[in-house]
Amino acid sequence: MNRIVWSLLLVLMSGAGFAQVSITNGDGTALTQRYCYNDTNYLLAGIPAGGSFSGCGILERNGQWYFNPVAATNGVSVFPYQCPLTYTATNRQLVSRNLLIDKPVVISPSMADIGLCVDTFLLQAKMLYAGAYDYVWSPAAFLERPDTSFTKGGVQQTTTFVLTATDRVSGCKGTDTVTVTRYPVPVLKVTPSSVTINSRGTVQLLASGAEYYEWTPYAGLSHPGIANPVASPQGPVIYTVVGYNSFSCSDTAEVSIDVNETLALPNAFTPNGDGKNDFFAVKNMAFQGVHSFRIFDRWGRMIFETRDAAQGWDGTIKGISAEQGMYFYEIRLSLRDGTAKIFKGDVMLMR
Repeated sequence: MNRIVWSLLLVLMSGAGFAQVSITNGDGTALTQRYCYNDTNYLLAGIPAGGSFSGCGILERNGQWYFNPVAATNGVSVFPYQCPLTYTATNRQLVSRNLLIDKPVVISPSMADIGLCVDTFLLQAKMLYAGAYDYVWSPAAFLERPDTSFTKGGVQQTTTFVLTATDRVSGCKGTDTVTVTRYPVPVLKVTPSSVTINSRGTVQLLASGAEYYEWTPYAGLSHPGIANPVASPQGPVIYTVVGYNSFSCSDTAEVSIDVNETLALPNAFTPNGDGKNDFFAVKNMAFQGVHSFRIFDRWGRMIFETRDAAQGWDGTIKGISAEQGMYFYEIRLSLRDGTAKIFKGDVMLMR
């Protein structure tokens, strides 16, 4: 019976994707056995059978030999088995054995659980070590490409996805999970959805179905951050409202407002100094500029003219109160878009 002393040596092979432990002697044929990094046990087998191992870090269990302890720390360059190992064979037929311990398949960084408002999302995994891997995502029913490192998915309820990555060289596997929580999305409603108002008119908007609201554009709104602002647009506009819930999920709706450019003037006024209806003026229309504002009597004589339509006519002719009766107006102005318009009509002066 011969006693052959073998040593354990850990060699980290750069770029090879695994670490190698060699049990060597001076002659014989080398055999190789592979193990994944996180296998429960590393079995030692002597050739020919019938011999025995001895040395620190070796454990015999039910007639088989194991490294003891079996665990090694990831990233450490030397395993804790730095001691001589003796194998006693039953005859002179001695064969050396290589034990290949592959690097672990590590998905890094670990995928964090997420909560989403959208129907579709992207799952993507990165590997700690370079190499060729096969990927399997499950459940595959919700995924566009369950066999790639990144894939689009879509869920309507909370789902836990499992990724299994297999090293194509060693066959070692690594897994990671990510739970995708599907948050509820608000359903926004607005009234009115479309409306026409007179120039310089107002309308109250109302949104419902969310907890927080933001209207745009801000111009012409009494408050852009409430559900029911009052809109006073100077021209046709589309207001967009975004409604959010407590998960910051959102929905969007629109309100279309058209502005009637027709000039609306009173058909009578009472210039009696009581502060009510004392002037005949243009106050309900947005315009770019006034070219002329003229008043005529029943015989067609011009009795008043100004370019300040908002000032209007106070019911006097050269500072003297005009008689009660029917008068006629002609207003020439430019609208916001630059279009020139002429408005003609009559108004009753009442005393």
